[in-house]
Amino acid sequence: MRTPSILLLLLFATCVSASVTYRWVDADGVHYSDQPHPGAEKIMLGSAQTYSSNGSSAVAPGTLTGRGSPGAAGKRPSEASFQYSSCAVVQPADDQVLIDVESLTVAVEPHPPKRSNDHVVLSFDGTAMEAATADQLEFHITPIDRGTHTVAAELRDSNNKSVCRSALVRFHVRQPSVLAPANPNRRH
Repeated sequence: MRTPSILLLLLFATCVSASVTYRWVDADGVHYSDQPHPGAEKIMLGSAQTYSSNGSSAVAPGTLTGRGSPGAAGKRPSEASFQYSSCAVVQPADDQVLIDVESLTVAVEPHPPKRSNDHVVLSFDGTAMEAATADQLEFHITPIDRGTHTVAAELRDSNNKSVCRSALVRFHVRQPSVLAPANPNRRH
């Protein structure tokens, strides 16, 4: 059965990321394989096309090149064109209710992973908290008072310029009080 070569190539491009592929032509048509074949042409497949959150399509680093040349495969985008697709507070969850807690860990997750020269600034109830180290993605807040709180994260570059902001996360802390102590008959 003969498969049109362009469809086969697209299939390989979506299944394989930055890998070597071999192409040859014989009486049965054009063939592709990840295994060497006598007389085959060695080609490099780059990463598959991806979709950007801003609504435009973008080709990931790495392109289809022929005759064994490495092309752009494996190169990181230039720092000038680098962008975070998202950054989010992943802990606590939005509108989460925490019961009888004394402390809280807030976790931030940027996509793609954070560059080494960028740092996180956390806003907890409107007060900025600078990261102690450039690698810090978690913030420990203690004590945590009862009530409703807000938290958001901002990634800043080495010039302290904002490069990504998370959505505001609202969470609630419930704790027993003298007026409404925990029920002693309730099993923990």
